[in-house]
Amino acid sequence: MSLHKLPRVTRDQKGVSLVEIMIAMVIGLILTAGIIQLFMGSKQTYRFHDALSRVQENARFAVEALNYDIRMAGNLGCTSYVQNITNTLNAPVDFKPGTGIQGWEATGTAPGNTFALPAANAAVVDAAGAGWATSGGAVLDVGTMSLPGSDVVRIWRGDNNPGTITGMSPGANTNFDTEPETSVELGEILLLSDCQNADLVQACNVSNIPTGKRIILSGGCDPGNDASERLSTQVGGQIVRLRSFIYFVGKRDNDPNNPPGLFRRPLGATGGSSAAAGAAEEVVEGVESMQVLYGVDTDNDRVVNQYVTANNVPDWNNVLSVQIALLMRATERGDDISGATTYVLNGSNADAAADGRLRQVFNTTIALRNRVP
Repeated sequence: MSLHKLPRVTRDQKGVSLVEIMIAMVIGLILTAGIIQLFMGSKQTYRFHDALSRVQENARFAVEALNYDIRMAGNLGCTSYVQNITNTLNAPVDFKPGTGIQGWEATGTAPGNTFALPAANAAVVDAAGAGWATSGGAVLDVGTMSLPGSDVVRIWRGDNNPGTITGMSPGANTNFDTEPETSVELGEILLLSDCQNADLVQACNVSNIPTGKRIILSGGCDPGNDASERLSTQVGGQIVRLRSFIYFVGKRDNDPNNPPGLFRRPLGATGGSSAAAGAAEEVVEGVESMQVLYGVDTDNDRVVNQYVTANNVPDWNNVLSVQIALLMRATERGDDISGATTYVLNGSNADAAADGRLRQVFNTTIALRNRVP
């Protein structure tokens, strides 16, 4: 048996042509571009939804804070049902917690007006000066550093834990006793009432006694009590700590380079002075503008007849509800956000520059619980 060699099949080795290389490169570039586009789209979508969620979260926090305080405005415990409150404080006439709520309208921002939102590096100004209008002689505390074009609102209310007056000794330095669990701090402004009479006083001295706490009213603190005034509240009445907050749009540390936000100033220890509000506290960042309208009862039937700006409120005691519009903005820029846009806030038009920031308007209507049926 003989073996035959199989013929060797020889084939010339051939390379890849230039055309094939170019086609492969083009296909690779198309795939790479698609992947990059997909990545960039996903990144922009993530940034957009992240900014949107932050804006909505900040808005919910701001609305919740405003809701809590405004719906309690004018709620001074038993004092709420007393028409005349004796003010024993050495306080100016503009110290009026009995009004419950007061407001200041930013010039040029009434319904139907168009105004430009402040620039990113806009400086804050003292709203107690020019640029804000009010009615009824309301006086804003000096040092309320607000952004122009945004309204200011102040509320007065009592805290939620009233105490009971268990004893009283009238005189030059009137003192009264309370239950042990009554919470009163030195220098706090207090409202006393037996549901027929009411007094506004300051705790110039607080001490513990076997039966509770003893609070002394004198002229030795700031602003102090007028010794010529006598308390009208009787033993058995309530004691409520006075709370007051001024809400406004400002900037952290009053630095023009910081983003805008919602701030509030609490009632300071020297509560009788028109410049008595405490240091500003940032509630939440990202609030660019706040527009406020007040629902007033014009015929004493405890039903809102119209919503007006602060400078058109005929009587602050007749405000039953408040409409608030907040323009929220993202703290970071986004390339996918549209250009210049006009936003409607309670009937006024706010022009925003094309700065690449996401914005959204949030509206809420808040009833003053103590004044509605």
